[in-house]
Amino acid sequence: MDWSNPLVIVGIVQALVYAGTIGVLIWQIRVQTRALRDAEYAKCSSDYSALIRMMIEQPALQSIYDDLAKIEPLDAKWLNYNPGQKLLFNYIELNFELFERVYYLRKWIDDETWSCWEKWLQYLSRHPIFDDVRCGNMGMFGQDFERYVKDLIEKRKSST
Repeated sequence: MDWSNPLVIVGIVQALVYAGTIGVLIWQIRVQTRALRDAEYAKCSSDYSALIRMMIEQPALQSIYDDLAKIEPLDAKWLNYNPGQKLLFNYIELNFELFERVYYLRKWIDDETWSCWEKWLQYLSRHPIFDDVRCGNMGMFGQDFERYVKDLIEKRKSST
């Protein structure tokens, strides 16, 4: 191979450009695939929120939790709730689900705005039913988010 030949150098540069272009295309496909997955998950979360919202708007639907609490001892507290507490449980559950979505979007949120969300979560976590919601939904949310909330609550409890 004659390195002084301009055609050889042009051929090598072209090969590098093609390889770089293919690399960028592969990266873009991966990013696009991730964005599509995230969008699908966001849609699922939105649908879940709509279902919980239905229970707030139509309290008769809460009987599903009554039935499940009779079967699953973990949900036994639900049976002792009055109708107002059941509405609060569902409202807090909606907030919890929203916090999870915001938690995973926090890298795109400025620190001041994230601080406001975090303060709201800390404030809401003081409600006695909040921990019932958190424990009753263990394993249904992302592990990172669940660990974050658990640490947040433990930090709050240790500071009081």
